[in-house]
Amino acid sequence: MWWRYEASQVEFQEVDSDYLTTQPGLFPDPLEELGDTIQLIPFYWRSLWVDLRVPEGNQGGDFQISLSLKSLEGQLLRNIRVKLHVVDCCLPPQKLIHTEWFYSDCLADFYQVPVFGDRYWEIVENFMRTAVKRGVNMILTPLFTLPLDTLIGKERTTVQLVGVKVRDGAYAFDFSMLEKWVRLAEDCGFSYFEMGHLFSQWGAKYAPKVMADVDGIYRRILGWETRADSAEYRKFLKAFLPGLTGELRRLGIAGQTYFHISDEPNGGNIDTYRTAREMVREDLKDFPVLDALSTLEYYKEGIVEMPVPTNQQVHEFLDAGYPHRWVYFCSGQYTEVSNRFFAQPSCRNRILGVQLYLFDMEGFLHWGYNFYNSQYSIRKLNPYLVTDADDAFPSGDSFLVYPGEDGKPVESLRLMVLEEALNDCRALRMLEQIKGKAYVHQMVEEMAGMKITFWEYPRNAQFLIRLRERVNREIEEGM
Repeated sequence: MWWRYEASQVEFQEVDSDYLTTQPGLFPDPLEELGDTIQLIPFYWRSLWVDLRVPEGNQGGDFQISLSLKSLEGQLLRNIRVKLHVVDCCLPPQKLIHTEWFYSDCLADFYQVPVFGDRYWEIVENFMRTAVKRGVNMILTPLFTLPLDTLIGKERTTVQLVGVKVRDGAYAFDFSMLEKWVRLAEDCGFSYFEMGHLFSQWGAKYAPKVMADVDGIYRRILGWETRADSAEYRKFLKAFLPGLTGELRRLGIAGQTYFHISDEPNGGNIDTYRTAREMVREDLKDFPVLDALSTLEYYKEGIVEMPVPTNQQVHEFLDAGYPHRWVYFCSGQYTEVSNRFFAQPSCRNRILGVQLYLFDMEGFLHWGYNFYNSQYSIRKLNPYLVTDADDAFPSGDSFLVYPGEDGKPVESLRLMVLEEALNDCRALRMLEQIKGKAYVHQMVEEMAGMKITFWEYPRNAQFLIRLRERVNREIEEGM
């Protein structure tokens, strides 16, 4: 007798006690814009997220907020009044550099629009503006189709911004699409640019996919078949990088531009990563290079000047004195530390802002603003139906926004909480300007009842609420 079973990948079996649940379920994450009506069903929960935006320059003071719920016939069902106190000042500009990796190929795929068509640019702009509105100020820029989360031998939809022509073995480059991307991003409010990775993910073993017009035929000229240290790719980079860096200077963004070599190399990739880094060192000598990695040897041996460790390993790098303090988390940081999975309480997301302030972090990186593919980009997904990249990551890791019906992003509850974390960081820095760093650090420690690290912090929402209330009060008193 034969039995047929369907098995799926099961990972992340280890959890800590700071999860809302470890069972499958429905989670209140997408925040759809409210229409004219809402449906209220007896004995069922329905939630509203009310977001009050105080216009800049608005006078401070106490304001009465009234929220009324009426039936379709106009009968008043409930009236809620809340007093809102507005501190008569604005938070300082965000000092933290914050990137949430932006995937325009996922937008083109989901909305089924031609890449670089008018509708494509409209959708990209919508998603850019929402990112900036919620505190993202650096954007990942696909010079070539990003060599991220792609199965070896496969490829993602081409969104290459740099035009490449090959005539008689010589390269020529067209940066007009790159300029359009940069100007759009600037108009949306981005301050920093990170160029897409110049080598493949997890070790810098291969070249990224590069499409080119070769003697009138548009085809792939570099990719998985191209070793990173090959003469072919070396020749390409020697032709490309001087032209690119010159264009960045012409565009006026050279001082705000960062480069990547390869994402998340491990201890076994040091030799290939070192080779890749040396291949571009001279041409990128005037630009900072940063990469997400958590093996300290990369920094100690001088291979990486700006490592971005996870919040699990960051204290090793802090102890080593790395000067450019960046940090990230992703699917692998599922116990003890801050993260933003569906199944985690919002305070575990928001505590990040306090940690970023206390350790004076320069930047925060996350890989998933709008990744709507399966792991390795084998399938294109609908994130409303599949939230875990096909059993690959905890739900909530791979995207912060949903694709709305009108080409505009639908924000998530997790994105709103992350914005509160960033604003907490700004408020703490503002209080530091008034009272001094030592005072603010001591105040936070006393209210927390512990010395906060990336591993240890209060596991409740009340700490964050009380802390922010006190910070606001002391800012107001110190003005």
